[in-house]
Amino acid sequence: MSTNSSEQTVTATAVTPPTTAPNTLSSAHHFVSIKLTSRNFLFWRTQLIPFLRGQGILSYVDGETPCPPAIIEAVPASGDLVSAATSTVPAANPAYKAWIQQDQSILSLLMSSLSDEVMHLAVGRNTSREVWQSITAALGSSTRARCLSLLGQFHSLPPQRQ
Repeated sequence: MSTNSSEQTVTATAVTPPTTAPNTLSSAHHFVSIKLTSRNFLFWRTQLIPFLRGQGILSYVDGETPCPPAIIEAVPASGDLVSAATSTVPAANPAYKAWIQQDQSILSLLMSSLSDEVMHLAVGRNTSREVWQSITAALGSSTRARCLSLLGQFHSLPPQRQ
């Protein structure tokens, strides 16, 4: 049994705390069995979307859950409420760290579902959204065009006699 970064337990945390149970990507390899090539984008996407949606993490790749700021303004703990209300200090945003951890797990899942043929689409990309956009831009439009072409060919087939 192999272990890799897409088989670890992760917790989804957006800007606001999640209302669902922690997400696990440990079973992803059972649900995402097709590796993406330049010819099977539609099949790959068809298996990936329901999995990501079911895990409550599709919003990371579609941009609905953007990365929160790394630094937030926080009110310092002080006994003087008047001065504390008027002054803030920069502080690390705990939601940022949680978002990065979740996104990197999704990124790992996406990358592990790419064949060598299309791995170049992930090179230089740092987030799951960037990889998703790269893949969709490179393969999505040609897939739609191919589907429309195949649909046209299908409709032009002569009817079979029975």
